[in-house]
Amino acid sequence: MKDKWEKFTAVLEKMLIVYQAIFELSLQKREVLVQRNISELEMIMKQEENLCFEVARLDKIRKSIIQELAAIYGITEMKSALSQLIEAADQDEIGNLKNVEQEFTTIILKISEVNNVNKELVEQGLLIVNYSLNLLAQSSVGPTYHPNEKASFAPPNKSLFDSKA
Repeated sequence: MKDKWEKFTAVLEKMLIVYQAIFELSLQKREVLVQRNISELEMIMKQEENLCFEVARLDKIRKSIIQELAAIYGITEMKSALSQLIEAADQDEIGNLKNVEQEFTTIILKISEVNNVNKELVEQGLLIVNYSLNLLAQSSVGPTYHPNEKASFAPPNKSLFDSKA
């Protein structure tokens, strides 16, 4: 039983390491967004994608361990299994789990803050791109007053492509 708890804690610690790596990449991404280095941004996003796959893999392992522990302790309600397992755990396991939980809370908050800044940088970049596209696609404006009332002005097509897409 103790080895199951150790395995569970080890998986959580591995997940924490991956989340810390995601945090570091988020910080790098912020610098790359400020510098507008698209090739570096693509490399960072590929690394993030690989880390997300690793998180998904570790999460499957975590869930299977929770199911095993729940079966050992006779817990059938899987929605509250983790909280019930923590109550049934030894003090050593509870201490380890609380430490990992605190570290998870801290790193998730940090990732969230950096991602909010990165989101704003991306949105500002999109505004600049849209503004530039609108300037390029802007059609010439006809005269507001024409001495010959019957003369008409037909503006050319507005855009080569839809800039709102």
